[in-house]
Amino acid sequence: MPQDEIAQGEIAALTRRYENNLQILRGDIAGIDNRMMSLETAVTGVRDDLRAEVSALSDKIDRNQAQIIELLTRLVGRHPDAP
Repeated sequence: MPQDEIAQGEIAALTRRYENNLQILRGDIAGIDNRMMSLETAVTGVRDDLRAEVSALSDKIDRNQAQIIELLTRLVGRHPDAP
Protein backbone atom coordinates (compact mmCIF):
# COMPACT_ATOMS: atom_id res chain seq x y z
CA MET A 1 0.00 0.00 0.00
CA PRO A 2 2.74 2.55 0.73
CA GLN A 3 3.82 2.41 -2.93
CA ASP A 4 0.30 3.27 -4.06
CA GLU A 5 0.29 6.27 -1.72
CA ILE A 6 3.61 7.43 -3.14
CA ALA A 7 2.34 6.95 -6.70
CA GLN A 8 -0.88 8.82 -5.89
CA GLY A 9 1.13 11.66 -4.37
CA GLU A 10 3.33 11.85 -7.45
CA ILE A 11 0.31 11.81 -9.73
CA ALA A 12 -1.31 14.58 -7.69
CA ALA A 13 1.91 16.66 -7.84
CA LEU A 14 2.21 16.15 -11.58
CA THR A 15 -1.44 17.06 -12.04
CA ARG A 16 -0.95 20.31 -10.10
CA ARG A 17 2.12 21.17 -12.15
CA TYR A 18 0.23 20.42 -15.36
CA GLU A 19 -2.72 22.60 -14.30
CA ASN A 20 -0.40 25.45 -13.26
CA ASN A 21 1.48 25.30 -16.56
CA LEU A 22 -1.79 25.12 -18.47
CA GLN A 23 -3.01 28.25 -16.67
CA ILE A 24 0.23 30.06 -17.52
CA LEU A 25 -0.07 28.95 -21.15
CA ARG A 26 -3.64 30.22 -21.35
CA GLY A 27 -2.51 33.58 -20.01
CA ASP A 28 0.29 33.72 -22.57
CA ILE A 29 -2.12 32.88 -25.38
CA ALA A 30 -4.52 35.59 -24.22
CA GLY A 31 -1.65 38.10 -24.19
CA ILE A 32 -0.59 37.10 -27.69
CA ASP A 33 -4.19 37.39 -28.87
CA ASN A 34 -4.41 40.93 -27.48
CA ARG A 35 -1.14 41.91 -29.14
CA MET A 36 -2.29 40.45 -32.45
CA MET A 37 -5.52 42.45 -32.29
CA SER A 38 -3.51 45.61 -31.61
CA LEU A 39 -1.19 44.81 -34.48
CA GLU A 40 -4.14 44.16 -36.79
CA THR A 41 -5.59 47.54 -35.86
CA ALA A 42 -2.26 49.25 -36.53
CA VAL A 43 -1.81 47.48 -39.88
CA THR A 44 -5.35 48.41 -40.90
CA GLY A 45 -4.62 52.07 -40.09
CA VAL A 46 -1.40 52.03 -42.10
CA ARG A 47 -3.17 50.32 -44.99
CA ASP A 48 -5.94 52.92 -45.00
CA ASP A 49 -3.40 55.77 -44.86
CA LEU A 50 -1.44 54.22 -47.71
CA ARG A 51 -4.58 53.85 -49.80
CA ALA A 52 -5.39 57.52 -49.26
CA GLU A 53 -1.85 58.55 -50.23
CA VAL A 54 -1.91 56.40 -53.37
CA SER A 55 -5.31 57.80 -54.32
CA ALA A 56 -4.09 61.39 -53.87
CA LEU A 57 -0.97 60.63 -55.91
CA SER A 58 -3.06 59.05 -58.64
CA ASP A 59 -5.28 62.14 -58.77
CA LYS A 60 -2.22 64.37 -59.00
CA ILE A 61 -0.79 62.27 -61.83
CA ASP A 62 -4.11 62.47 -63.68
CA ARG A 63 -4.15 66.28 -63.34
CA ASN A 64 -0.57 66.57 -64.54
CA GLN A 65 -1.24 64.30 -67.50
CA ALA A 66 -4.28 66.40 -68.42
CA GLN A 67 -2.14 69.55 -68.30
CA ILE A 68 0.50 67.93 -70.49
CA ILE A 69 -2.13 66.87 -73.03
CA GLU A 70 -3.62 70.37 -73.02
CA LEU A 71 -0.23 71.98 -73.59
CA LEU A 72 0.68 69.52 -76.32
CA THR A 73 -2.68 70.11 -78.00
CA ARG A 74 -1.98 73.85 -78.07
CA LEU A 75 1.37 73.22 -79.72
CA VAL A 76 -0.02 71.08 -82.53
CA GLY A 77 0.40 72.85 -85.85
CA ARG A 78 2.75 75.53 -84.54
CA HIS A 79 6.10 76.06 -86.12
CA PRO A 80 8.87 74.86 -83.82
CA ASP A 81 10.63 78.23 -83.95
CA ALA A 82 7.47 80.30 -83.35
CA PRO A 83 7.17 82.05 -79.97
